[in-house]
Amino acid sequence: MSNLLSRLRSVLNDPLFLRQPRGVLPSARAEELIGRVRRALHEIECIIQPAATFDPARDVREFRLHMLDVFETTLFPSLVAKVQAHRGVSFKLLLTSKVPIVAALESGDADLALGLPPTNHPDLRWEELIPIDLQVIARRDHPTIKGSVTKEQLEQIGQVSMDMAPGALANGKFFRLVNRPERHDVVKVNRASSVIEIVASSDLVGYANRLHVEASPLRDRLQVLPPPAPVNVQNFEMIWHHRNDADTGLLWLKDMIRKTLAEKKAELGL
Repeated sequence: MSNLLSRLRSVLNDPLFLRQPRGVLPSARAEELIGRVRRALHEIECIIQPAATFDPARDVREFRLHMLDVFETTLFPSLVAKVQAHRGVSFKLLLTSKVPIVAALESGDADLALGLPPTNHPDLRWEELIPIDLQVIARRDHPTIKGSVTKEQLEQIGQVSMDMAPGALANGKFFRLVNRPERHDVVKVNRASSVIEIVASSDLVGYANRLHVEASPLRDRLQVLPPPAPVNVQNFEMIWHHRNDADTGLLWLKDMIRKTLAEKKAELGL
């Protein structure tokens, strides 16, 4: 202690404590520093103590989400309904078609992503949510498709498809086709919801996630048909940066997402 005090006196160029008949008293410089040192020690204590548990009923937090529009339809309305009573909880959705997942999570612009994870990225963590489960969709009164669809029909009938050309979608490169059928693309879009909307009002066909279609307000206008052969075996994932592994707010949100999706699947019989 004497050595530490000696070093502090040298650094601050002040005796810090003055001898008195009955002990010592702090110098004017020491009195000036006491408040600042106490505040600094409190900050250090907060850093080394375990993080407080997130309380949605009390805490204020804006969650920034990189979310495919599949989840904007199937998950987000129900999620918002669950948490809207917590006035401190809010959300900000990124324009996912233009923002790369890796860049959004590494920069901190997004707290969490729902989509397709980049492969072999050491700083990211992910958890399976739902299969991509692509089904063929056609309008219910389609002139040639009646309850099933063949490979030949898919090759002949015009389609609405996601634009997977390099650079068209920021995260399109993570999507992998198992069997790429020949097709005639009439319309290319950058939102999965657009495929459902256009198919429901035309003689075009397309591929869409089963849960997405079942949750769509246009469901009654559509046929949902198994493809002649699987076109994708990937899963949609929940993705975050490893630095947020212990973020209690994100732990709460991830649990809410799991529960909400499970309830939605049960509601739709999936």
